[in-house]
Amino acid sequence: MGQSPCVRICTLNDDKICIGCGRNIDEIKNWSAFSDESKIVIQSQLKGRLDDILQKMRAKRMQKS
Repeated sequence: MGQSPCVRICTLNDDKICIGCGRNIDEIKNWSAFSDESKIVIQSQLKGRLDDILQKMRAKRMQKS
């Protein structure tokens, strides 16, 4: 379970969430120190975070149009 969710995009948005994997900076920094249980909890949140990022990016793009 220790596999990192990193997809090598590694770019933080304005909310300090990586737009590639969905983790915040503390989760990225401390990933190897987290227990398997903590990693499971974090990974269960990533899809929702990435969905939110995508929605915000789309809204921003629509405002520019």
